Amino acid sequence: MNYRRFKYSAVFLLLVFLYQGCGIFETRDPEEPVTIRSTFFPPTSAEVVTDNLSYAIQEKNSSNYFKCLSLLNFQYIPDSRSQQQYELIFTNWGVNSEKNYFDNLIARQEGGNSSSVLFVDNERLTQYSSDSARYQADYIFVFQHNQSNIPKSSKGRMSLILATDSDDLYYIRRWEDFRQNDTDFTWSEFKANFSN
Repeated sequence: MNYRRFKYSAVFLLLVFLYQGCGIFETRDPEEPVTIRSTFFPPTSAEVVTDNLSYAIQEKNSSNYFKCLSLLNFQYIPDSRSQQQYELIFTNWGVNSEKNYFDNLIARQEGGNSSSVLFVDNERLTQYSSDSARYQADYIFVFQHNQSNIPKSSKGRMSLILATDSDDLYYIRRWEDFRQNDTDFTWSEFKANFSN
């Protein structure tokens, strides 16, 4: 009888320890989602490309940013002062340079959920043909990063040539940056400072 009582007592104590240690009836803290927000529409028109670019910046989504650029012959032309100041950086700037810059920028964001946004004004879209257009706009690009020696916003005017590639979807084929005021920190300077 003592053996049976001992057996039941041991099982009972084991269950009490398991119940206390596991916390199987306690709620746990929710985990942060692993997925990145992704708003991307098939770029069947030139307007959709600029929308996708804005969403990619706002969501800090490098993959979608990259999908806005033409893989065939993307060309970036910095503002003239940045071209002179960062000549070595921009000499061979291409689509992979764009991806590296944006990845580096995201990696240096301030805090875990910092803001980034692209404001545009004075937009003008000129359709050249059924498969190409020019988009021009004044911009303010804001990105909360952790580099204290670099401004968190840039300002200027951009001119994009949007054209279809072999898949009949629109991409940014050529991107030109223009400084409007001598004191402006332009997007080109952002790109140069986060290029590596």
